This record gives sequence, structure tokens and C-alpha cells, in this order.
Amino acid sequence: ICFLLLHQITESTDVNELEEKEPWLSLEKLVVKPYMLFGKRGKSGLVALNLDLAEVAIFVKERLGKEVEMGGCKGPINFIVEPFVPHNEEFYLNIVSERLGCSVSFSECGGIEIEENWDKVETIFVPTRVAFTSETCAPLVATLPLEIKGEIEEFIKTDLDFTFMEMNPFTLVNGKPCPLDMRGELDDAWGNIEFPMPFGRVMSPTENFIHGLDEKVQIDASLLPSISVFTH
Repeated sequence: ICFLLLHQITESTDVNELEEKEPWLSLEKLVVKPYMLFGKRGKSGLVALNLDLAEVAIFVKERLGKEVEMGGCKGPINFIVEPFVPHNEEFYLNIVSERLGCSVSFSECGGIEIEENWDKVETIFVPTRVAFTSETCAPLVATLPLEIKGEIEEFIKTDLDFTFMEMNPFTLVNGKPCPLDMRGELDDAWGNIEFPMPFGRVMSPTENFIHGLDEKVQIDASLLPSISVFTH
């Protein structure tokens, strides 16, 4: 799998200092997009492609910190900047963990128009504890050219332990899959990971209070089997 360099841009970011710290930003064309978990970012005018760093700074300045509404939620947005990858093909991949298994969706027509091309999306269901084999994956990649079918099949079968993962799009760079835009969800079984607040989510005073207590006090819950905490 191909992974790219990236850097977050917030209201406190000094672009000149960032350029000194990350020289690659001035050496190639760039992509800038929201660092938030919601879809339709491109159609909302929040993604820009093939820019230089000066153009990125202008694009971000016009939008950074301003409240936007997506899916009924409102909130300010931050951005990330990453290298622009020239490409001709855009694929779509979505994997959703469900109670009895995983739904896997794939399309050769990924990108900003995925919803308009939803009839071209193939979906299979892989039950829990059933091997995800080439035979199982076959309906997803049946129409792909032979020269890329095997590589994309192995990519789809890669186990990354997300509860939800969507790549829209991913492409091929030197014959290897390269996610150009991805969003995912994890559960706390991943361990010591700090999860950001969902877009538009603001903690209530009670939640803030409990969060503050949690940061100050470390308690082994197994020592308190008879205590329950309820919030309203």
C-alpha cells in the first residue's frame, strides 16, 4: 500500500514556518482538504487539487475556522495538505463491520461522482469467521483488467481492523494501490489512541465535568464491580 506525506493546518499554523519544517511542501503540487470525518467534501468546495503552497495558504485562509454545515451538523473545520498524485483511474472501496460479518463494496468508478454511479458498485457480505478468499472476492473484481485484478484483489482482502473504512478514491501508483482520500472508524480495542470529537459534536457541561475527572483520576474499574455511573 502506498501512503503519502501529510501535514495538518490549523488557525495557529504559520505557513512560512511550516515550509521550513516540511521542505517537500514547496517541491511539488499539493492537495488540501478537511481533516474531518464527513463525506461530500469535494462537492462542498472544501477540496482543492494541484496547488502550490501559496495557493494552499489562500484557499485555507478563506475557509479555516469558519462554521460549515454537513449532514445536519455544524462546526469549524481544520485542513490537511498532502502531495498531489497525478492519476487516471479512481476506485472506490468501503468496508463496514456488522454484527454477523463485514459488508465490502467496490467500484471501478470512484471519486466525486460515486453517488451518481452507485449502480456500478458491487457489494458482498463476508460472515464472521469465514475466510475472505479469492473466490469470495471474485464478484467485486470480475470486470477488472487481468493486469490489475490480482493486485486490487489482494488490497481489498487486507485486514486493517477498522470498524468502518472508506477509500474514495484510491488509485494505482506504479501498479500499487494508493489511497487518495480515506476515512475510517476504530473502537477502543485498538488501545491507547486519542479519539477526536466527531464533526459538529460539542460536549455538554456534564460530559466536560466527567472528562475532567477522568483525566485527573486513574481507577481500575475491576476493583469496583458494584458501582455504576449514569449521566443524563
